[in-house]
Amino acid sequence: MTPSQPPADPYDFLIVGAGAAGCVLANRLSADPATRVALVEAGPDRNARRAIVRMPLAMVSFMAPSLAFLGGPRFMSWFGTEPEPGLQGRSIALPRGQGTGGSTNVNGQIFVRGQREDFDGWRDLGNPGWGYDDLLPYFRKLERFEPLADPASARRIRGLGPFDPAFHGIDGPLNLAPPRSVNPMAGVFLDAARRAGLPFNPDFNGAEQAGVGYYSFTQAGGERVTAEGAYLDPVRSRPNLTVIPETQVTGLVMDERRATGVTWRRGGDTGTLAAREVILAAGAFASPQLLLLAGIGPARDLSRLGIAPRLDLPGVGGNLQDHLDVTLEYRAKTAVPYGVSWRALPRNALHVGDWLLRRRGLFASTTAETGGFVSTDPASPRPDIQLFFCSGRANTQEASGFTGHGFLLHVCELRPGSIGRVALKSPDPDVKPSILYNFFRGASDMATLRAGIRLARQIAAQAPFARHLDAEIDPGPEAETDGALDAFIREKVGTLFHPVGTCAMGTGETAVTDPASLRVHGATGLRVVDASIMPAIVSGNTVAATYCLAEKASDLILAD
Repeated sequence: MTPSQPPADPYDFLIVGAGAAGCVLANRLSADPATRVALVEAGPDRNARRAIVRMPLAMVSFMAPSLAFLGGPRFMSWFGTEPEPGLQGRSIALPRGQGTGGSTNVNGQIFVRGQREDFDGWRDLGNPGWGYDDLLPYFRKLERFEPLADPASARRIRGLGPFDPAFHGIDGPLNLAPPRSVNPMAGVFLDAARRAGLPFNPDFNGAEQAGVGYYSFTQAGGERVTAEGAYLDPVRSRPNLTVIPETQVTGLVMDERRATGVTWRRGGDTGTLAAREVILAAGAFASPQLLLLAGIGPARDLSRLGIAPRLDLPGVGGNLQDHLDVTLEYRAKTAVPYGVSWRALPRNALHVGDWLLRRRGLFASTTAETGGFVSTDPASPRPDIQLFFCSGRANTQEASGFTGHGFLLHVCELRPGSIGRVALKSPDPDVKPSILYNFFRGASDMATLRAGIRLARQIAAQAPFARHLDAEIDPGPEAETDGALDAFIREKVGTLFHPVGTCAMGTGETAVTDPASLRVHGATGLRVVDASIMPAIVSGNTVAATYCLAEKASDLILAD
């Protein structure tokens, strides 16, 4: 159905945004055949079977301008920060996925829930029912954990497991798999990390997160699994579910403080769609933007832009948080790491055939097969750093590229302490919002990242790497002092593209959404369900928590 053919009666639920949260909501809310659901998405539809989406390695192409001919830009929407004072005025590019599937079409597919303390922290911030024990059943509900559902898949990797079934589900819609094909450098990293004193952890989503090990991926049979493929495609035939792609929602239709629908634009056409309830699932940048455009947010800021304040909610657009990441780059003297070279030409040709025939090899990998979680604080066992080891030099943030052989060690600060904001630049919905993270200001400093860099170097200095490592390229061995490392961090630090928090749930003065219903405080017929409702960022890749909160939100909405 196209928006130029609006229904005679309002939809029961109109979901704005078809990313992880939107696809979960579309599936769960339309399970009742008497409930009419519309899912509106700005990007293209039916993406889960496109080759560039299915191939795990293709993720490196989505943000590489030299590979734009492969079609990646079609699935990307770009934002950017204001000049960041803590980065000496440097701005950071912020990509988001678009199309049904959202950022699950383009992400690194790593599935990490976070730490028990993260979710218990949500609960303690005034969100009863959102603690770890409350959410574990939803994590189990959403997943088909392949090593338990199909134990043969885990036996492909020596030493993988054991896995405790108390922490995992086996019949959910989202398949989680161990690495399909593992580069030998992954084993080198794990051996070196253990020699550096880090324990092996068979399951980052089990009882404990600390240690090093293999990541779990949203993949099946060597292919990416997206939110569209897992949640939306299986229920497309429901007559009460309407998917409306390539349609930009430009605003909310409000009757006083009640949402009654949305305005939209598709090409040169415009119109409205009516709904009993509107659910924003457009992400941590676009969801607050739509609220602000509707006059819901800090009244003084809205008035300055000529927008009549409808509901004074100072927290809308505030509380912006993300993960900070720097990358150590190493040149290799062997061709064991992935890369493009004459030495590796025969092997790379075999990788093409291995993908086409068996869905294995390089193209079934993201290169980040292993990693870990470490505490840099001797007084606390709780990890504050996440490591990603990449068996190649290609990188979505900063690295030399695809030629030659080398490897990367990402150092990610899990809870940086910087609090930013999203604000309107204009009442025109086509103008991207102003985004400021405030990195390294307030409670955010560089000490944790510095310690993480030194830990990564300690791992790379262990004997298992000696045969492979030629030289550290970035930041380079001359960068040893705190000042030199700080200069490197200011120049190269980026985010892991995990924005959260801008419509935070809670009950305080700056809270935006009600934790019991996810309704916008003071509004009727309007909810937010996406990563923007997280009151604090989780200690891991945020897509897992986004799937989980949408599963719980579906139950809250249906019970309301």
